[in-house]
Order: sequence, then C-alpha cells, then structure tokens
Amino acid sequence: MPYDRQVGMMDGTVTYGQLLRNREFSGLFAAHTVSILGDVLTKVALSVLVFDRTNSALMAAITFALGFMPQILTAALASAIVDLVPARRLMLIGDASRMACVLAMTVPGMPIAVLLILVTASGALSPLFRAARQVMLPDIIGMNGYPLARSMFSGTIQVGQIIGFGLGGALLIILTPRATLFVDAATFAFSLTMVLMFVRPRPATASGTHRESGIIRETFRGNRSILDDPVLRRLLLLQWIPTALIVLPEGLAAPYAAELGGGPESVGFLLAFPAVGTLIGEAAVARFLGPQERSRWVPALLLLAGAPLLLFAFSPSLPLALGLLLVSGAGTAFALPLDQLYVERVPAGLRGRAMTLTGAGSIATQGVGLAVGGLLADWMPMPWVFTSAGIAALTAAALIGRHRPWRIAPSKAGPEAAEAADTPASHQSARSTEG
Repeated sequence: MPYDRQVGMMDGTVTYGQLLRNREFSGLFAAHTVSILGDVLTKVALSVLVFDRTNSALMAAITFALGFMPQILTAALASAIVDLVPARRLMLIGDASRMACVLAMTVPGMPIAVLLILVTASGALSPLFRAARQVMLPDIIGMNGYPLARSMFSGTIQVGQIIGFGLGGALLIILTPRATLFVDAATFAFSLTMVLMFVRPRPATASGTHRESGIIRETFRGNRSILDDPVLRRLLLLQWIPTALIVLPEGLAAPYAAELGGGPESVGFLLAFPAVGTLIGEAAVARFLGPQERSRWVPALLLLAGAPLLLFAFSPSLPLALGLLLVSGAGTAFALPLDQLYVERVPAGLRGRAMTLTGAGSIATQGVGLAVGGLLADWMPMPWVFTSAGIAALTAAALIGRHRPWRIAPSKAGPEAAEAADTPASHQSARSTEG
C-alpha cells in the first residue's frame, strides 16, 4: 500500500492498524476519545451539582440539555469559523476554553445562573471544535481511509457515552461533583496536549478565498450553498430523518423496560444494544466493503435499520426486542457511505460549515423525533410507537432516496468550487449534476 510519510495520506486498501500507525491520526484519535469522556463527565457532574444546589429535577434536566441544544444555534450562526480559522488552532482553542469553563465551574459558591452560562458556552462551542477535527481527517489520511476513520470516531462516541455515564456515576460515589469536574478538566488538558504534540498545522480550508462579510453572513451563505445543492440536501436528509426515527426507541427505553417488567438493568440493555449494533455495522461496512460497494449497499442497510422496528407490532419479549434493536443498530451503518459522498461533494472551502451543519441537523431532528415519540407513547402502546417509527423511517427513506443520490458522482471540490461557494449567492450558478 503506497503511503506518503510526509503528509500521512493513504492510498489503496486501508486497515484500522494502518490508521493507528499514522502519527497524526493516532494523536487526533486519542484527543477525540478522551475529550468525549470529558464531555460526558461534565454533563453528569454538573447535573448532580445543580440538583444538589437546587433540589430541582427540572434544573438538573435543563443543565444536561444545555450541553446539546446551543449547538444548533452555533451551526446556524457561526460555523464559518471552521473554514476561516486553521483547524489545529481551533482545536487547541476549543480544548483550552472548555478546560477553562470546567475549572470556573469548580469555584465554590458559583451562582447557578453563571454555571448555566458556562454550560451553554461550552455546548455552543463544541460543534466548531468537533467539525475542525473532522475537517482535518481527509487531509491526514485521504478519502480512502476516511470511512474507517469515521467509523472509529463514531464508535468512540457510542462507547464513550456508555462508559462515560457509567464512569461518571462511579466517580460521583467516591468523589464530590466538584472534584469530578477537576477530572473533566484533566481530560481536556490531555486532549490539548495530544493535538499540540502530534497534529501538524495546516492553513484554513477557505484561506485562499475572498471574504466580503462577517461570520454570521458567511455562515448563512455557506449553509445556503450546501442546502441549495439537491444532492447534498438529499444526502443530509437521508442521514437526518430516518436516523431520528430509528433511534426513537432509545428515548423510550425507561418506560418500555417498565412495560416489559424489567428493572434498571433492562434500561441499560435497551440503550446499549443499538449502540453495539452500530459499532458492528459501521466496522463491517468500513472494513469489508469498497467505496462502490458501500454506495450500492445503502438501500439494503436502510431496510435493515427500519424493518426490525416493524416486528415490535407483535410485542416481543425483552431478549427478542434486544435482538431487533441490535440488528436495527447495525443497519444505521447506511450513514457511513452517505457521509463519505457528502464530504467528497462539498467544496473544500465549505467543508467546516458542512460538517457543523451535519451534526447540528442530527441533534435537531433527533430531538424532535424523541419529543414526538414521547407524545405518541402517552396515548399509544409502546410497541406500536416503535412500529410507527419504523414505517415512517422506511417511508422517509423511500421518498428522499427516490433519486438515488448515493449513485451520483461527487462534484470536484477544487479551489474554483471553494471560491464560488464564498461569493454572494446572487453571483453563483446552480451547481448540480443531477439531471
């Protein structure tokens, strides 16, 4: 396998071992893994700290939610920063600022209002730093290694959340919430060190383009350019909407476990099995299928993700329900080839905005999906809710995917495309190969 040691780019068939032997990638992956744990520990510790201070379940829930919801606003108003600031610098700023926020939270007697502001600031900035990390991946390992790298990063998020929530609970048994926050700060310090030591500086993706307006207008312009492309729009919607419906059972794990007569361990299993399925599915698709094969498997994987939910109409027992959720989770690997096609098609100068938009849209649609699922569960048997979600997911996939955007060749994301993306929309021509 040819390998360019100077820039770390990989050609031909790439394996997980070869990715980890890439110095830059291994440093980036270590930083990502530990910062995910830090994010989760922060949410757990702060929720407990706020509940201890206020004795209000509502305030604890708001504290937890503030770590997620501001990300949508960031994508809508400030994602152009990812394209205009060098990615390594942005990651360093991100880890340093999150460490500072967490350390500020440890100050004794910190007013609850200030704690909530710090949580909001940390949550609002997170998608920029996460997108900066993703933007660097194609430059570090090339597009041949990108699907495997994405599956590793995605799997780490799944595992990190499961371990992080458990670790957070365990730490809070032996440490105070304030002491746990010091552990969180250490994770961000480690992440910053990894980036500083292993990741090379690179120019911003839009450094060579002309900018005539501020960050907010550049963000609007970039998001509009992405969403105006019918192929990019469909690739996004195919990742957002079916996924938001397929993960709906996870949001109802606690009431469903109670309906089945299970205890807290049943809730843990109902949450863990879809995540394990996703890990298995993405690893298999990334490792054993080539780029062309991955695209051809998108319809089958969509069917595999949605169809198991239809069988909940027969009110399966807990073991069978876990098996169905495992299979459905494996099917969510359909997002892997869609994401690769999306990244390949987006102009280089818009890549940061594109990555931020993807994450924010996912959070927004899943939040809406979980809310709708909760409303339906108030007047419909739980298995029927899951079945309805499966039917809706397959229907949405069929409608959005009727033009088969996964079969359309990606456009060239060269300097000309990046320059065009950063000019006013009124001066752009429609860019679509969909005819």
